[in-house]
Amino acid sequence: MCITTELVILKSADGITKKEFIFIADGLEKNFHSKQPGFIDTELLYDEENNLWIMIQHWESLEQLKIASEKMFKDRAAEAFVKSLDPESVKMTIAPQIKLWKQNYETL
Repeated sequence: MCITTELVILKSADGITKKEFIFIADGLEKNFHSKQPGFIDTELLYDEENNLWIMIQHWESLEQLKIASEKMFKDRAAEAFVKSLDPESVKMTIAPQIKLWKQNYETL
């Protein structure tokens, strides 16, 4: 299986605290992404020095990722997350997995 990874780098909107953003992102994952076909997982990171959020998502296919991305901006379960973003800051990269290394150098 060749999974697809989406890397999203963004800033939260003015006035949204770190704690609030984590709560909002948690709601997005529980109520939207986790219910989408092909969704595998999301990792949320925070670059304190640059005030940037980084979301890494894994999907079973590029097609499933694209369908979910289109739905996200229309779905009420994603509304709070979309409103919490600084839209000018959002940068996305999507790429298929080429190789995976795990602990003890096991490769897949």
